[in-house]
Amino acid sequence: MIVAQYFDYFIIFSFIGWAYECIYCTVKEKHWQNRGFLFGPICPIYGCGVVGALIIFHLLPPMTGGKAYPVWEIFLVCAVGSAIMEFVTSWVLEKWFHAVWWDYSNVPLNLQGRICLPATCGFGLAGIVVVKFVLPFLETLPTEAHPIENEVLSLMFAVLLGMDLALTVASLTKILDRMSEVEKEFNERMEAGYQTVQQGPAAAYSAAKAAAQSAGETAVIAAMLVSDTAKTKAEKSGQEMSERVRRMMESFSGRERYHIRSIRAYRPKTKGIGQTDSSEKLRRLFESLQKNASQRKKSKS
Repeated sequence: MIVAQYFDYFIIFSFIGWAYECIYCTVKEKHWQNRGFLFGPICPIYGCGVVGALIIFHLLPPMTGGKAYPVWEIFLVCAVGSAIMEFVTSWVLEKWFHAVWWDYSNVPLNLQGRICLPATCGFGLAGIVVVKFVLPFLETLPTEAHPIENEVLSLMFAVLLGMDLALTVASLTKILDRMSEVEKEFNERMEAGYQTVQQGPAAAYSAAKAAAQSAGETAVIAAMLVSDTAKTKAEKSGQEMSERVRRMMESFSGRERYHIRSIRAYRPKTKGIGQTDSSEKLRRLFESLQKNASQRKKSKS
């Protein structure tokens, strides 16, 4: 009974958190922002926060020894708890999917862009509202008088949440596999380029020797050919990138495009020679996918 009741609260406040996130980000970005890690209209981190506060402030006595929690203690517990939960969630999502759903890097007093002091204080203030007003209201609800209804509702929520999690993981895994294939191709190209550069001194010596033995006009023509070849390769590389973005977007399903739009940044885990260039190319590729997905969404609407 109590587990079903807490699970219902988790889903309800996850939905409220999702609504808050969407409204705030939509106003800030001046166009619709569908926030959240899952497909459904929930942000589980908010539901976890409210249920956690419900458990803590009902089971643990105040640190001051009094009968009621002082405001400063509520603020401290909620701020620290939200910071820990937000940091751990961000770290786990990034390690699993190499992507971030929020980034505080441009906000003062941030820690690795995962948490920041202004947001932590905001969650602390929100915790005061929840503990002082929301939790007392929940206690007045006649939930104990309807145990069967609570359990049926929680089972329905659990089934929907399970389906949502399965679809989400499948979608993100497919996207990650596609990006890993591109990453492997980039690394192979960078390795080939490195080997070419490594062999460059010997090739340059041979070319210089040949140029000294041949006419000056031949050397000029060779230089022009090298310049034209470099220009052609650069143009071909840009065309290949655009074509790759187009093909990848056509192969993605609607739910995969949703995740591409909702992810704030992609952080590839590259290794080997030329990892900086490879990472930058992958980030640009993902940004192109996001831009393309947004344009497709606008054109359909």
